[in-house]
Amino acid sequence: MKPISKNSGSDKLDSMRHSESGNAIFYIFVAIVLLAALSFAVAEGSRSSGKTLSEDRARLAASEIISYGDAVNKAVGMLRLRGIAATDISFAHPDADVGYGTYGTTPTAEVFHPEGGGVTYRLPPDLGIATAGTAYLFTGSNQVENMGSVCGTAACSDLLLLLPDVKLEVCQIINVILGYSDKNAVPVTDSDTDLTLFAGTFTNIETLSDEDPLLASRAAGCYQDLNTSNYIYYQVLLAR
Repeated sequence: MKPISKNSGSDKLDSMRHSESGNAIFYIFVAIVLLAALSFAVAEGSRSSGKTLSEDRARLAASEIISYGDAVNKAVGMLRLRGIAATDISFAHPDADVGYGTYGTTPTAEVFHPEGGGVTYRLPPDLGIATAGTAYLFTGSNQVENMGSVCGTAACSDLLLLLPDVKLEVCQIINVILGYSDKNAVPVTDSDTDLTLFAGTFTNIETLSDEDPLLASRAAGCYQDLNTSNYIYYQVLLAR
């Protein structure tokens, strides 16, 4: 009888270990190849769909800006229905410019106070503005052509929400959503925009949308200010 080698069991175990090690290395190699292929496909897809993604992001920012304008507009309307005088409406808030007054002084007349308009104070979306930190502004020093009365005095100035530094592509999409231009249309222009903060006093300084009939009679829109070259979104909160 042929003697059994004492090392035969050990040899078989080593052989199995080498086989398993080889298989593991093969699977790792396959995984690396697949991961590289997937990364390449994602990168190519991002490059090829970049324009669509940009348009989607612009539309998202534009929709948020318009929605916020609508929310503030409704709050102002609600305050007026409660009997709050136009000159008593306040946009004061701890995070807002001190030029609007002191938050909590007249809570029932404050747009951003829970006892007043109840609107959450917020900054515009970063995707929508050209300069970081740009805030919504509230003015009572501009008249909008064919909105309310245009009389050339403070009695006809409207209460407006303005966003004075909108990105071009977002400005274009705003006008698309509002229904009076396509996404590639150059925004209309106006050379008169006053940014004086509203703190209860209406003044007569500028008339908006009197230089292009496309914006006349529109309660909201986006245009380019010729003095600054900035693109400005506006929402009429109270036509007087």
